[in-house]
Amino acid sequence: MSEAKNITAKAAPGGAMTLGGRLMASNDALFAAALGVVLATLVIPLPTWMLDMLLSFSIAISIATLVIVLSAREAIEFSTFPSLLLFVTLFRLSLNVASTRLILLQGNAGKIIATFGNFVVGGNFVIGLVIFLILVIIQFVVITKGSERISEVAARFNLDAMPGKQMAIDADMNAGMIGEAEAKARRKKVVAESEFYGAMDGASKFIRGDAVAGLIIVAVNLVGGMIVGSTKGMSIAEAIKAYAILAIGDGLVSQIPAVIVSTASGLLVSKTSTESNLSQDLFRQMLGRSRPITIASYFLAAMVFVPGFPKIPFMLLAVGAGVLGHMLKKQEQAVAQAKPAAPSGAPTEAGPEELLDVDPIAIQVGTKLIKLVDPRRKNSLADRIAPLRRKFVQQYGIILPLIRLRDNVMLEPDAYEIQLYGHVVGKGTLELDKYLAMDPGTVANPVPGRVVQEPVFNLPALWVGAAQKEEAELAGYTVVDPESVMITHLSETLKRHAGELISRDDVQKLIEHLRGRQPALVNDLVGETVPVGLLQRVLRNLLNDGIPVRDLGRIIEAIGEHVHRTKDPGTLTELARKGLARAISDHYSDGSGKLQAITLDPPLEFELRSSLRKDSDGEALGLPPDRVMELARGVGDVWRHVMEQGYDRAVLLCDARLRPHLANLLASQIPMLSVLAYDEVVSRVSVESVGMVTLKRPEPARQEA
Repeated sequence: MSEAKNITAKAAPGGAMTLGGRLMASNDALFAAALGVVLATLVIPLPTWMLDMLLSFSIAISIATLVIVLSAREAIEFSTFPSLLLFVTLFRLSLNVASTRLILLQGNAGKIIATFGNFVVGGNFVIGLVIFLILVIIQFVVITKGSERISEVAARFNLDAMPGKQMAIDADMNAGMIGEAEAKARRKKVVAESEFYGAMDGASKFIRGDAVAGLIIVAVNLVGGMIVGSTKGMSIAEAIKAYAILAIGDGLVSQIPAVIVSTASGLLVSKTSTESNLSQDLFRQMLGRSRPITIASYFLAAMVFVPGFPKIPFMLLAVGAGVLGHMLKKQEQAVAQAKPAAPSGAPTEAGPEELLDVDPIAIQVGTKLIKLVDPRRKNSLADRIAPLRRKFVQQYGIILPLIRLRDNVMLEPDAYEIQLYGHVVGKGTLELDKYLAMDPGTVANPVPGRVVQEPVFNLPALWVGAAQKEEAELAGYTVVDPESVMITHLSETLKRHAGELISRDDVQKLIEHLRGRQPALVNDLVGETVPVGLLQRVLRNLLNDGIPVRDLGRIIEAIGEHVHRTKDPGTLTELARKGLARAISDHYSDGSGKLQAITLDPPLEFELRSSLRKDSDGEALGLPPDRVMELARGVGDVWRHVMEQGYDRAVLLCDARLRPHLANLLASQIPMLSVLAYDEVVSRVSVESVGMVTLKRPEPARQEA
């Protein structure tokens, strides 16, 4: 859609404003003056020369309107047409009033009306009246009736289709087919179409009223002319000769522009949206194939043999159509020969290069779950992906790649898969038209249902029908619909794999965005001091730890302060975490400013610190394998006990030197447990100890005699 654009006045060389610029700068004043002229003609008598000028302008503006409509590529490109229609209708009616005043007062309404009354209809009152009535019938019955019906139907269908169009736009955006800017433009176009056709539905009444008013005005002029003529001592014939021709001429001058404008209205509302204007569409579609034109030439040639029909017109038309069909056929053959043939065995749907593309994030569903991702369905998964992407930007500071939604007949009908770069990272099954009821540990009276495991955290759950939903909620279950199950699974999966989703291109975009706000920081540090690759590895480590990277400037500052001492991404990540202490504290604390913490028994923590050993990669825990496994089991037991007590936001709090080692140790066994260092908790956050990891002290090694 080519949208209307704001036009600003441009200065010509030398500082002078162009004519177009001056007109646009004073358009409000010009429009107000035009309305003033229209209203003035209703009450102020006009001289004949001014009436001729205004009638000429009326004809000119109707022709210009028709030309503009013919050049429009789609209806809403001329979105101001309903308002223009009201203006020109009021303008013509005001000229009718002015001309009626001159006809009845002076018996002279200017050269244009006299020309239409004498030259166009030959000065014959009956012929003029017949032509005028025919024009009124054409406008009132044919053009106006059709335009009004098209506008009414178009307005109704556009209003009914608006929700579906909006959902289709959201689905295309979520599927990656369009971006945010194009989605916004499409939504604006949908609203504009609805408003335009609604306005045209009402504006069509102006055309109908104009036709009725023209008929009444001519009748009034005829009767009024006879009455005025009789008061001046004229006979009926003399009064008709003096006034009726002028009245008919006035009606013709008014109705011809009205027919042109109403034709433009019909063309505009019946125009379909294409990339070219109406004339180009007509020629391309009518002359697109040679066969119909050739067949038409045969029918025209056959008309020559009809008795009584003139021979020459049909012969000329038949020859012309035949020549045109032959030319079009030669053109079709030339195009077919110039078009290269597809090689044998070549793929028709996608080239080899397209098969190399891998979607960063994709969701594949079985045949029964296609309804779940249908963008035409209200509250489908497609509608929930856009809010999920915005939530990730707000929480973690990264923009998720576009998420592809696809069906896969190879899956079980009720199964789905979440894929990252073509690899499955999450899967589950859903039952449509049912609800998943999860027991938070407080349910005393279980309800019947199919026992399953909740796919996100592998907790026990039930699939219950819609009739049991309220019963399950009253029993204490947490009840969610299938769409919420899948979007929650997707959200948690993306959180666990957020580090894999930030590419070097994504980091570069974040840097360019930061450059607009902190240009000195980016220009001084990013590049030679802090390479983009090193920054990407640090950001990946932070995201893998569940740490937001929205404060990119502070992360770059922390890396820049220590990068001259070490290039190790792990060490720089720990240093960046200290700079993000406030963000980390806010991220893991609850709404009341409390941090639920699992701590280590002091002797155990001392043992772990004492076991740290230097190696080629820095430091490592020097514990025996059995002691490491005992530590992991001990932390896991405490964490599960804490979760059963309702502390679902609990973290493991430990010494800064131990934090990376414990995080790596527990990442595979307890991925939901975050590990924080003491110095990553700011003073305003109160720490609530909800559990402590205690292990038996290892027995000292016996010395042999």
